[in-house]
Amino acid sequence: MAGPIIMTEEYWKNSQFSIARFYGRINLNGKMFYVVNKEGITVLELSDPNSPYYVEGDKVIQPGEPCDLVHEDWIPIYKVLGRDKTIELVKNNTPLVEALKMIE
Repeated sequence: MAGPIIMTEEYWKNSQFSIARFYGRINLNGKMFYVVNKEGITVLELSDPNSPYYVEGDKVIQPGEPCDLVHEDWIPIYKVLGRDKTIELVKNNTPLVEALKMIE
């Protein structure tokens, strides 16, 4: 996959990608990225009263907690392996297919 897979909040919060904070996601060149919390739960799920992950209130991700933009294909990996391991896989250029095998 060419292009970004994960953008940490430090990278995207003060860039043109910050629009994602209002919509919970952003489309970059036809690829969808979602804002996720440290468990890999999307802001859309955290904000949906019908979701099992629903969090009441204005701040579904508390200040100081990780808040990353993650490519939709990598969210299941992020949820199972965690933030640090997923970032490590991405830094090591692990293909999506290999990463998915790790969570089977």
